[in-house]
Amino acid sequence: MKKVVWDRIGIAFSSACVVHCILVAFLPLFFPAIAVYTHSSWVHVVVAGIILFTSPLAFIPGFKKHGLTWIFKTAISGIFLIFLGIALEHKVSDQLSHGVSIVGSLLLVFAHAKNIQHSHRHQHQCC
Repeated sequence: MKKVVWDRIGIAFSSACVVHCILVAFLPLFFPAIAVYTHSSWVHVVVAGIILFTSPLAFIPGFKKHGLTWIFKTAISGIFLIFLGIALEHKVSDQLSHGVSIVGSLLLVFAHAKNIQHSHRHQHQCC
């Protein structure tokens, strides 16, 4: 499978994480009756597991290709924040735990996008 595919899968799941976290954390503030239907902890674990699986498949080859440590560090920071958000669940407010995961997911989307951009740019450099 082409390496860029793993970045695109990572972007898809990280974006899904952002949408899910926003819906779970903030939609019940406006519609309290649906709060009981919007929160499933297993979803966080499954999505985080997929992110943890796909991220190395994208970032390790990307780093080997372009050598930009800041992209790799941004990805690691995003993954850390996603897992921190999961660890904070039921210990702090949903808005805070999901907010941490949202920031992590946005960092991860940014890192995947830059990984694609720099891998593509490196591929077309001459000599």
